[in-house]
Amino acid sequence: MVLASLAGLAIGFRLFDRDSGSGTPDAPEATHPPGTLSVATWNVCGVRQWNCEDTGSAEEKRARIEALVRESGARVVLLQEMCSADLDSVRASLGGEWRSLFRPYTAVREGRRSTVRCTGDGRGTAGYGMLSGLPLTGVTDVPLPQPATGLRRNILCATAAEEDVRICTTHLNPQQSGARAVDAGLRERQLRALAGAAAGPRTVFGGDLNTAPSGSADATAWSRVEDVFGAYQECDRPGPSGGSRNTHRSGYKIDYLFTGLERRECSVLRSPASDHWALVLRFTTG
Repeated sequence: MVLASLAGLAIGFRLFDRDSGSGTPDAPEATHPPGTLSVATWNVCGVRQWNCEDTGSAEEKRARIEALVRESGARVVLLQEMCSADLDSVRASLGGEWRSLFRPYTAVREGRRSTVRCTGDGRGTAGYGMLSGLPLTGVTDVPLPQPATGLRRNILCATAAEEDVRICTTHLNPQQSGARAVDAGLRERQLRALAGAAAGPRTVFGGDLNTAPSGSADATAWSRVEDVFGAYQECDRPGPSGGSRNTHRSGYKIDYLFTGLERRECSVLRSPASDHWALVLRFTTG
């Protein structure tokens, strides 16, 4: 993939047409009417040794996150495959009102728990978390069913206190964990755990869920969790004219944002600085 030039960084993300899923990009709106809130999710592909060598430098990724915040108006950003030092750098650049939450991926080998270091000088540990321009309270780590081998992670939840909205995120295990395939039943239990952690009408939850949407040919795990789609609105839910837009450059949708509140708008924003596209969900808080 050809990396964006330094001039291209100033352009930020490109928002593709919501109806067609391709074609003419629209300009993202940075401000929203009172009584609404925007939350974004993006797998940054920041851990270079995880097949992310061709997705740009740490500086490009940090610039893209800043562009995502500025141009979409997102006040909370859920991040996966992020490096802890990069997250600290972005938070500092965004200004004093912004804060961050970070949790490392872990692995258990021979009874010992370890983390993954990001390659590159001083980039810290690989993990997932949140950036927030809103005060967060009630930060909680909720256990997630774990695979027998491979990386482990939990569910991270926090409440945007003034808006009274509970926000939860995770990064579910992919279909392949190390040398073993992950059973679809595990992802079903993980999805149910995520929905349970965020239970209630005033909630937003999602992230990189590593599974296809309900109704698609690859939706093994979703076939038994229709209640999630029944109880919550997904950011880019399928409509009469077709299915959800892809969120990964390989041609799949695997990133999601669900809410129990009124969904107002969903944006899919593409960038060469990751193999994933970002989702931005705007919803009513009143």
